[in-house]
Amino acid sequence: MKRIFSLILILLIVIPYAGALPILDASTRFLIEGEDYMDGTQEISLSLMALLSSYSIAENLTKENIASFVDELLKRQNEDGGWGYYEGSVSNVVDTSYAVIALKRAADFYASTGESYYDVSSALRKGLSFLVRSYTMNGWGYIPNTLPEFYPTLMAVWALGENGYTEKSRYVEGAITYLESAERMEISEAKAVGLKILAYKSVGYQIPESLIEKAWELVNSDAITIDERALLTYVLTTHEGLTFEVAKLLSRLEDLAESNETLIYWANVPEEWTNREVFVASAFAVMSFATANALGGVGGIISIEDSCSALEKVQNPDGGWGYRAGYSSDDRTTYYVLKALKRCYFKDEVIEKGLEWVESRLPENMEKVSKEGRLNSAYIYNLLTLLEFNMLNETEKQTHISFIKSLSEDGKWKTVLGPQPYDTALAIKALLALGVDPSDEDIVKAKEWLLSLPTDGWGLRIQIAVPFRVRYIMPTVPTTLEVLEALTPLVTKEDVERHLTWLMEQKIEDDGWPVVKEIYIRDILMYLGVPSVELTIRATKVLYDFGIDYRAETFNWLLDHRSDGLWGTTLTESALAVLFFSEMGNVLIKPLNLYQVLKQIPEKNFTILYTSGYNSTAVSLGEALSGVFEKSFEIKPFEEFGDSNYIVVSDFNTFNILQYNPYIKVKSDDMYVYLDDASYPINDTVILIPGKTSEGYLLFVLSSKGAEDIVSTFFSSTIIKYLNGAACVITHEDKNHNGVVEFDELNIELVG
Repeated sequence: MKRIFSLILILLIVIPYAGALPILDASTRFLIEGEDYMDGTQEISLSLMALLSSYSIAENLTKENIASFVDELLKRQNEDGGWGYYEGSVSNVVDTSYAVIALKRAADFYASTGESYYDVSSALRKGLSFLVRSYTMNGWGYIPNTLPEFYPTLMAVWALGENGYTEKSRYVEGAITYLESAERMEISEAKAVGLKILAYKSVGYQIPESLIEKAWELVNSDAITIDERALLTYVLTTHEGLTFEVAKLLSRLEDLAESNETLIYWANVPEEWTNREVFVASAFAVMSFATANALGGVGGIISIEDSCSALEKVQNPDGGWGYRAGYSSDDRTTYYVLKALKRCYFKDEVIEKGLEWVESRLPENMEKVSKEGRLNSAYIYNLLTLLEFNMLNETEKQTHISFIKSLSEDGKWKTVLGPQPYDTALAIKALLALGVDPSDEDIVKAKEWLLSLPTDGWGLRIQIAVPFRVRYIMPTVPTTLEVLEALTPLVTKEDVERHLTWLMEQKIEDDGWPVVKEIYIRDILMYLGVPSVELTIRATKVLYDFGIDYRAETFNWLLDHRSDGLWGTTLTESALAVLFFSEMGNVLIKPLNLYQVLKQIPEKNFTILYTSGYNSTAVSLGEALSGVFEKSFEIKPFEEFGDSNYIVVSDFNTFNILQYNPYIKVKSDDMYVYLDDASYPINDTVILIPGKTSEGYLLFVLSSKGAEDIVSTFFSSTIIKYLNGAACVITHEDKNHNGVVEFDELNIELVG
């Protein structure tokens, strides 16, 4: 049994949270450092769930931290497959359910990394078996072969739901009937309501509206404890999304946090504070904020920056990225990752370190190509990377153009097997990126040769005896995509029609693209392709470039291939997913919202800029933000946007917002300000709009003159940290006619 919290530790950390610490960083650190003080299976399981939900978000949260909690749960599992309250105690349904839920989420996490998956999934199967064996009549008692009771039945339904059981599954259907009719709950009403929503949601059961209303009634009351508030906030965040009402819950939960210089946690009132409660409350609070962070991405569905953050975390010490996390750095993967990170960060130390690695690799790979007399992909992707970031001067470009052309044989680039479509396509890509004109003789010859090949699609070409006998190995999707990507700026759709048709035929119905759909030998199916995230994204992009649109279908397919911010099974696939959502998001999802910008404020430097007549409003804003974020802000008049992040205080007409956010239209006249199709009185209205320049983030705070008090009152609340939407409109009505702007008098509308 682990030791109990010492009095010294309790005295050390009982001080109110002041807001200076990044909340997820410091609260996950509290759980990590508190692991040795956790006695029960429940708090270990919930803490593991919290860390898993925060993995791609919180700084300095490592796989080793997660593995420590996983190992602790695995060690505690009893021979019968269940878990007890303490290590070695008799297995019970409630603690087994918590462990099973946590391990299922861990199994999903490890499935994307390949580490420890077998051990976790094996323990998970045994735990589920224990739960199934413990079913009695129409529910579960606390231990096997006892009459059903509310709490264990509720937890077992949630655990089974997390593992794929539905409302119509055996065991679940009868259990729900029991839960709906149960009169005695054994736990508080707040916990019963919160856990019931989670359980019903997990099995796909229609959650009664009255249950949601009760959750809101309870969470808005002062009669619940901190751990109950944390649970209900998590529940409503997952159920409702990041709405304004949910933002208020998160703001209140943050205000209730306690901290010391490095840790943040949540606990019930001191006289009721026990070891178990502080970790349970903190775990649910962490999951609330982590869920809000995930929901606060693009369109409330995809957070591109979460994916970029996850990619940053797996950068190798030498600056590159490997095919998978932990693998040796790879030139092609590093190209795609850096290209993806460029969409999230305009200037970043991680990018600089990656580019230094690429620069160091280019001479080495160029020398290797020179010795072998044939191109290799490492050299080409080094070039493409440096060209992407404009890091080659004209002299260097000409050197590489001449070098690549010197390896050509009449517009074809070869390997030991003779001229190859793949290598020729790489050469075309590089030459075009280096600025060679499409009418260049070598490029024209390469194009004509590729189009002259007899197969539908392209694959390996073997020249057996020069120049008479050539054998074409079966076309593959990877080579066909490489060639089509190279030819896209050079040909028409009609030129490559048969190859596009072949590519579409390779798609697995209701799924993605594999290397090849299927292989038959003498009418016997010998191979059935497995869809790949990389090939699916690249095929979608190529086909769209030729007017064939699979984007919506691919978008929905990709949603099932995400884990902790990463996509697919390789880092190249994750990077391509970032590029897919950013390049094609204008049709499917909006690429920027308030939450994406607001969450940068505590992490990055922001300068407050003001236009003529808005100095006092800017000062009020700076004072309010300093109180919320515990940091100072430089305030100065607007001249131009530089290479930083800015909060811009201005009227409604000075800036053309469309230049910085193409999804928002703002205009005004003497009486009204118009945001898209809605109108608001021009006086006593403040509008927040997120934006971007080529160098950083923008937050526009637009109003008529004299709105200092509205700005100060609104921005003094921690609620601003959790605003989500395309824009936010704040209007004021002096309801008590005292001439003072009070927060309760503000009408706050999230748009989009």
